[in-house]
Amino acid sequence: MSKKATFTLIGLALVAVGVFMFFKTVRVYSWGFYRIWNDISTGGIVIALLLLDVVIYVATQNKIAKIMIPVLLALLVLLLILGTHLTFVGSLLDLLLMLVPTAIGAGLLLRAAWWKNEDSN
Repeated sequence: MSKKATFTLIGLALVAVGVFMFFKTVRVYSWGFYRIWNDISTGGIVIALLLLDVVIYVATQNKIAKIMIPVLLALLVLLLILGTHLTFVGSLLDLLLMLVPTAIGAGLLLRAAWWKNEDSN
């Protein structure tokens, strides 16, 4: 096995361990759409715009409507992420044990990605 493949496998394993530990130490205590104003859900507005955009695209085959569909979907996902409240359960040691393998694994993956195609290194 080449060094590049070894670095890739070790990097993937370390990132997987770090992400698994992250999921074990994080608790989600509120999930929903992000609200800018008091009682108005911005997610509901984006869903209405997305449905209107899909109807316009199906009816007219408009190029702007075709471009706006993935933009509105990305905005909807962003609003779901912003509306999620996470809390870390654990100590500073738990946080370090979670972040260090992830950072080292990401570094190994970057090094393997920029590795030259020569097998001599």
